[in-house]
Amino acid sequence: MSDTPSLHVRAEPVADLLKTLSHPARLVIACALAEQPRSVGELEQALGIHQPALSRHLTTLRAARIVSCHREGQSMIYHLSDDKAGQLIMALHAIYCAPERAGSPKGQPVPEFVA
Repeated sequence: MSDTPSLHVRAEPVADLLKTLSHPARLVIACALAEQPRSVGELEQALGIHQPALSRHLTTLRAARIVSCHREGQSMIYHLSDDKAGQLIMALHAIYCAPERAGSPKGQPVPEFVA
């Protein structure tokens, strides 16, 4: 039998991660970064999220270790972290954002993160 208190302790950080990802804008940002690393300007243009809100969401995603960034010239380039959070986003991206899933009937729409 599993150690129930240990399960609860391990569940807390996962629940916090899922709370962070429950905001549609943060989920869309993470999904875009699953496709390729991007600068703030590229994310703003691709997603239509204005810079102040985008920066706020990126700060939250960085604090949760979902995304990381590095400097290239004068731009900060954001990418998914190599942490478990980044792996989770990649799995979600493969399930929901891939053009066509294996086993799904041809021509059937693939569910997307946001409507």
